[in-house]
Amino acid sequence: MTTATKKAQLIKLILLTFLNFAFIQNSIACSGYKITIDNRTFFGSNHVAWFKTPHIWFENATNGKYGAAFTGARFDGENGYAPQSGMNEMGLVFERLVAYHPTQENFTNRKTISNPTNYLKDILFSCKSVEEVKEFISKYDHSYFIEDVFIYVEKSGKYLIVEPYTLTIENEPTYVIANFCPSITLGQNANKLDRYRNGVAFIKNGIDTTMEYCKTLLDTMHVCRKKIGDG
Repeated sequence: MTTATKKAQLIKLILLTFLNFAFIQNSIACSGYKITIDNRTFFGSNHVAWFKTPHIWFENATNGKYGAAFTGARFDGENGYAPQSGMNEMGLVFERLVAYHPTQENFTNRKTISNPTNYLKDILFSCKSVEEVKEFISKYDHSYFIEDVFIYVEKSGKYLIVEPYTLTIENEPTYVIANFCPSITLGQNANKLDRYRNGVAFIKNGIDTTMEYCKTLLDTMHVCRKKIGDG
């Protein structure tokens, strides 16, 4: 590798780090966590936006699929409300967070996501584990969601991180996520986000699966931002 090539790659890395840091500083302030102790897994998420129509709704199981509950606030016309998070009757849960990722080449020979609202619902209707979610998503060009990162958690505690170009299954007892793609974000940049840093610090002081602990952790990661004088 020539010196010029090395220099060009270094410049790209610095630029990527800067853009990623700038984005996560100014993005929608979402966050989430999961905790697993023995056979108990709890998941919590904060979604901060200026929509004034938050909804929780339930969709019954049909034709051998799983029923699911969803939350969301953005109305998507004839598709109903777009899911921001949800959980099906098998205990599979997900959250969608805004995140930055540089554009790469799209996946070839994969299905196109033409209706993202129904696509996200279909994952919960069809899957009971993160392995099944990974298999489902792998059939699609999920770089469609170039401005999002997703986390899926199954009742065993295993979780899948879905970035525009990568799918990663992990099984740590605890996990905290905010508005960044983990595979391209340096730890020191992630820690610049109060909601992420506060969640990590809270968990380091000890973990529990009581409802009070989980609610307190969620409150610790909560962010309220101003816009035109209102919150």
